[in-house]
Amino acid sequence: MGGHISHCEIITTQSGTWWLNSKPSGIYTHMMKTIINQLEIMIDHHSKVHVIRFDLRQPTHTDSSVRITNFQRRFFRWLKREYGFKRIAFAWAREQEKAKAQHYHYALMLDGHKVQCASKILKASRDCWMTMDGSEWTPEHPYYNLSRHNDKATRDAIYRLSYLAKGRGKGYRPKRNKDYNASRLKPKISSIA
Repeated sequence: MGGHISHCEIITTQSGTWWLNSKPSGIYTHMMKTIINQLEIMIDHHSKVHVIRFDLRQPTHTDSSVRITNFQRRFFRWLKREYGFKRIAFAWAREQEKAKAQHYHYALMLDGHKVQCASKILKASRDCWMTMDGSEWTPEHPYYNLSRHNDKATRDAIYRLSYLAKGRGKGYRPKRNKDYNASRLKPKISSIA
């Protein structure tokens, strides 16, 4: 994957200092800053943000990320049609350790004014991934409802999302493919000035 792995338990960005789940394998700092950046941009655009965390597993190894790309295309089409989202932030991390096939850790960041419960969205993501012969695993308490001035909820979500940036399990793919990807939302114009 390349990039710097930090074993520090905190990271500082423009918006503050955040605790990380960096043990035992460390955190890819660039990836973590990208995830935090996309979350901060969502909170800037929407005073409430709904964050959902789940894993996508597949039965066979693939060298490319075509499957996750196709999943996102279908899933995002459904999300926009069902909820009318103007923007969707995401991050995924490709990992492979002892299993023969890679899996993906996935985070979704949505307009919290339009959705506050993850169950319908998790069912849709599971159904979409299953049509591609995969299975989905959802951790306990898979979602967070953030608001612009609720630092505790944001801290909790960032700590949870730091698992995506962990050092262990990455790099088992051809060089032309990625270990992670994230949305590229731009800040509001008023935030830049």
